[in-house]
Amino acid sequence: MKKENFFIPFLTCFSLFFIINTYCIDQCKAQEVNYKAYSIYVYNFVKYIEWPSNTKTGYFSIGVIGDSPVYAELLQLAATKKANGHTIIIKKFVSIEDVDYCEILYISAAKSSSLKRALEKTANVPTLVVAEREGLAKKGAGINFVTLDDDVLKFEINKKVIEDHSLKISKTLITLGLLVDTKT
Repeated sequence: MKKENFFIPFLTCFSLFFIINTYCIDQCKAQEVNYKAYSIYVYNFVKYIEWPSNTKTGYFSIGVIGDSPVYAELLQLAATKKANGHTIIIKKFVSIEDVDYCEILYISAAKSSSLKRALEKTANVPTLVVAEREGLAKKGAGINFVTLDDDVLKFEINKKVIEDHSLKISKTLITLGLLVDTKT
């Protein structure tokens, strides 16, 4: 691959995440969570993670466990966007027992104690688990939102967990996140 061909997608992706971060600097404080920014990030993760071709169903489903404002934001986003050409369906689960197959499972901060059971339920399926509470990427979430000391919203990536779920993550996304390892 030519050097110039590599840098164009990288710069495009970097610019996109830079714009999102710039937009969120004033709004994504530790005390104030901007769920619109969370939903935009989740949507953009779809562009840089590849699901196995045998899981394509004609639609792309994102499940949310718990009562979180991100659910409403994802509904608004799904009304106008597609995920890799597929209609986006947003599912709301009251508890982990209600969870059925979805490509992305979003665990709200209020339901973060259900991470272990969510990981057990999704262990053999290609599901990206996204969380929003400090330390959950180290405990097995594929991606976890964190707010750094400078009040900037970032995301942690647990590459091993993502790959263990038969998903392929692009190098571009890895460079934009904070890479962590699972603690055993």
